Amino acid sequence: MTALELDYVESLVQERYGIRARAERLTGDRDENFRLRVEDGAGYVLKAPSAAESATTTAGLLPAVLMHLEHIASDLPVPRLVRSREGGTHITFSDCGGKRRIASLCTFLPGKLLMSAARHPAQRRSCGALLARLGGALRTFEHAASRREIAWDMAGVPGLASLIPRIPELPSARFLSEFVAQFAARVAPRLARLRHQFVHNDFNARNILVDPHDETRVVGIIDFGDAIHTALAADVAVGVTGQLASPETADEAMREFLCAYREVEPLRPEELAILNWLVAGRIVLNVVLTAWFRMRHSSGAHFDGFDAAYFGWRIDFAQRLVSTHSLV
Repeated sequence: MTALELDYVESLVQERYGIRARAERLTGDRDENFRLRVEDGAGYVLKAPSAAESATTTAGLLPAVLMHLEHIASDLPVPRLVRSREGGTHITFSDCGGKRRIASLCTFLPGKLLMSAARHPAQRRSCGALLARLGGALRTFEHAASRREIAWDMAGVPGLASLIPRIPELPSARFLSEFVAQFAARVAPRLARLRHQFVHNDFNARNILVDPHDETRVVGIIDFGDAIHTALAADVAVGVTGQLASPETADEAMREFLCAYREVEPLRPEELAILNWLVAGRIVLNVVLTAWFRMRHSSGAHFDGFDAAYFGWRIDFAQRLVSTHSLV
């Protein structure tokens, strides 16, 4: 894929949206993302999926999600879609390599990323309640592309079995292989029978914004690039892993987040029965897919900071979760 140049992005946004802005490249594992700074206001974000993505997905899904949330739950702190000069929800253009591309523009939400903020019990409870509210708002969302396949879907954990042997020096490779085998045999069939709906699927510390002046206040949810139709309990497990900041607070973080979530959206017995395995599954997904991405894109910066120390204690936590919660 031919990367978009910053000056091209700036001219594109001015021509198609009538907005004069300075573009800055943001990271992404699949899409090209740009922050657009303006003289007055918080600015905007342009999201341009790769040319390999289907037109149905790139053209319709993200704008449809944002429009749905604006209509159903306008009080949720999510970006707002910006329409083009022609009134469209997205724009089409050709990149420097002649590939047809599609992009959408939304507002930029100010705030401090949770990953760089101090963690607090009140903050974790706010996150749990907010994800539950978001799930409720997305429950009625339907779109032709919502059931697309992406690597970050928890249902794809069994597929990691073919990747693990191909990644050299993968930490805890034996545990990862054994976990994937057990997940495939005993968890995946149960996961498939749980209630499913469209969910954010990426409620992690890089996609949650807090008030920089009061870090207990959650003020934004960003990046719907991995949103899919999957098990609701999988979305909860993703939310739990986003709260894991240290080995000392991991149990407390999981308990506080889940307690607040369940006050808004009760979880069913069959969901709770495998939740520990789903949290561990998200950790395993993170470890394997991050290593796989780095092996194939050594210059990519999207996963900077996710080193052996970052994953080491999380793998230990995953091992403890499944060892103390055997499947019946």
